[in-house]
Amino acid sequence: MYKKIIHRISDLVPAFKEINQLFSDEPFLLTFQKVSERRRNTQNRRYWAILHDVSEQLLVNNKVMSVDTWHEWAKRRFIGVREIPLPDGEVIILGMSSTELSVAEFSDYMQMIEAWATYQGVIFNDLPETI
Repeated sequence: MYKKIIHRISDLVPAFKEINQLFSDEPFLLTFQKVSERRRNTQNRRYWAILHDVSEQLLVNNKVMSVDTWHEWAKRRFIGVREIPLPDGEVIILGMSSTELSVAEFSDYMQMIEAWATYQGVIFNDLPETI
């Protein structure tokens, strides 16, 4: 299977050349589908800044939690979990990945974290803007 994301019409000609090399004289099915845009780099920078502020300001049982710990907690709390069975029969539970969220979904995710953290007393200073 060959998949290619096309951002501009001008990208079609090189894509068709690649397809022609891959399939030569074989027939193939061409399908066009709109791709939902994944989270943006500006959103990602803001997200990690939020988690840094949370990590620096919130203590759990008088202990500082790492940014990675807050990242895993936020995924579990606001996105959901997935169970992964290990070869020895143990099942571990991980937060679902935030990398698959669309721009809008990731924006909602960050807003939920910010609202929760603000309620907990976190003060956000100088968070990067998202575009």
